[in-house]
Amino acid sequence: MTDQDRYHELELDEPVWERFFSVFPLVLVGTREQDGGHDLAPKHLAMPVSWQNLFGFVCTPRHATYHNALRTGEFTVSYPRPSQLLATTLAASPRCEGGDKPALMALPVDPARAVDGVVVRDARIQLECRLEKMVDNLGDNSLIIGRIVAARVSEDSVRAADRDDNDLVNRAPLLAYLYPFRFSVIDHSEGFPVPEGFHR
Repeated sequence: MTDQDRYHELELDEPVWERFFSVFPLVLVGTREQDGGHDLAPKHLAMPVSWQNLFGFVCTPRHATYHNALRTGEFTVSYPRPSQLLATTLAASPRCEGGDKPALMALPVDPARAVDGVVVRDARIQLECRLEKMVDNLGDNSLIIGRIVAARVSEDSVRAADRDDNDLVNRAPLLAYLYPFRFSVIDHSEGFPVPEGFHR
């Protein structure tokens, strides 16, 4: 068997992402609706987009999240805990005929402090962002980038000099989305073998 025989060649006439698992965060992006209500939408293509305080997520212009963020220039990001998985997935439920999303009632929220929006109560991390830029025409999607103007991390998740990182992950596990349609709870970690002299 050659090295190449150990690989399965993927056809490119369809996106390749459905053919293997990838690890992503699972976040809830909050935006303000036109009628004054709030929307929360689960996103997994979401992450810091620089070493500065910029956060981005991929969204389609077919969704209210895109239009709400464009209209208001603001959004929030909540990182749910594993115990909030079911309520988080319910936020992806389709809207009713009147445009309501009753499943959002399963997610208790608190008002954001620096932007007009809400954050998910008891989420591990809560970010509040002002729209920095939108990159459209990425296929059917867009990249929405915001500058973080307020950030909070729960007391059981904050890193500190007197806390062991692995104990922290063990006591406050992280929720990971394994695309497509699986999840995992991360409750163990190991130190990364950084080479001597490494700089980011």
